[in-house]
Amino acid sequence: MDDARLAALRRAIEARGWRWRPGKSIPYGTQLLVEDGRDQATLNYYPKQGRTVVGGRDTPLRRALEELALVTAGFVVEHAEIGLDESGKGDWFGPLVVAAVCVDPAGAPALLRAGVRDSKAIAGGRMADLAAAIVHCIPAPARAVTVLEPLAYNERYAVAGNINALLADLYAATAAPVVAETGVSAIMCDQFAQGAARLEKAFAVAGLPRPRQAHHAEGLSLAVAAASVLATARFQEELARLGALAGWEGPLPAGATDLPLLERAARWIIAREGPEGLARYAKLHFRPVRALLGER
Repeated sequence: MDDARLAALRRAIEARGWRWRPGKSIPYGTQLLVEDGRDQATLNYYPKQGRTVVGGRDTPLRRALEELALVTAGFVVEHAEIGLDESGKGDWFGPLVVAAVCVDPAGAPALLRAGVRDSKAIAGGRMADLAAAIVHCIPAPARAVTVLEPLAYNERYAVAGNINALLADLYAATAAPVVAETGVSAIMCDQFAQGAARLEKAFAVAGLPRPRQAHHAEGLSLAVAAASVLATARFQEELARLGALAGWEGPLPAGATDLPLLERAARWIIAREGPEGLARYAKLHFRPVRALLGER
């Protein structure tokens, strides 16, 4: 039984000068016997769950193997990588936020211990704490967050005419300082457009390395997962700030599906600040938003 994560574990074991050989047969998994010339430990890998279990006496080898398994159990972190993700793309209210995070094998264990993973799998109440953990673990030059406020978003969307074109430019602009500071050329992000060409062109124009794009990249890359947490946490902060600015009953509502709540918030803002005031809080290209403003 073999897969990319198990192969990465074997390579990481060999890179540390340890030896491994197949262990006993286990249900639904693969067992490795790992030796360092003095001690031995077992590693059971279960591919369906992406889970590893390390056994044996409490020795330096076992503890080091547990740390290694922690890094590669959920994500394969074999080299430094810059991950990119966004939040707010499909939301009526709030900005468009893009985050870039550089993660290397040395920094990965702390992120995994903190519970960093795809932001969609994290309860909303934990997002701020996880974002704080990322900020604590990853130095400022190795991360960046770009916030395009609604007013600027609406102006730039009117020129670009397409959300994916705008997003590609923001991805490149957010990645640029992290690439410059870290020198890391491996870049990964979610494929947000139907094809890869748009983002590749934006990165080429910016003089950046070609990014690797994959569907659901936040589940494949720890760097992308960390970026998704930073972007989502900042987007939530902005919804709260804009809600207070508008005198609303709390953060402005997220998403684009709860039409009664979204329309009530939009009408509240229009009543307070006039139709033109809505551009400071909402993305105006959504059809229901345009309808509220009497536009087609």
